[in-house]
Amino acid sequence: MNKLINYLKYVGIFLIVELALTFITSLLNLLGLNSGITSIILFVSNIILFFVLSFFNAFKKQRKGLIEGLIIGAIFIVLMFLIKIILFNGGLGIPTLIYYLILFVTSILAGMIGVNKKAKK
Repeated sequence: MNKLINYLKYVGIFLIVELALTFITSLLNLLGLNSGITSIILFVSNIILFFVLSFFNAFKKQRKGLIEGLIIGAIFIVLMFLIKIILFNGGLGIPTLIYYLILFVTSILAGMIGVNKKAKK
């Protein structure tokens, strides 16, 4: 039960930050910024978000960074995919798969780095 609460905490943080990023990039788009630039901003922000949340999850647990990165990455990608399917009727193409694969690998690497990072004493 404690693990579930921990994962739900990260899911909540993820959804709030993702919603804020979507709002900010949409606002930038409305203000006239090129949609290609806002897509890049959203992509880089998602990479950073996946890295930070997976890193802190693995750092907090201090065990099995690969598994923790896999779990967090899988949860976030499933959420993103479901949101895309439900809200935007989006399909699954090669660019989308590459996008999700990059985010997944980032999450795994962050988990491995987080578990190996030593806490300052």
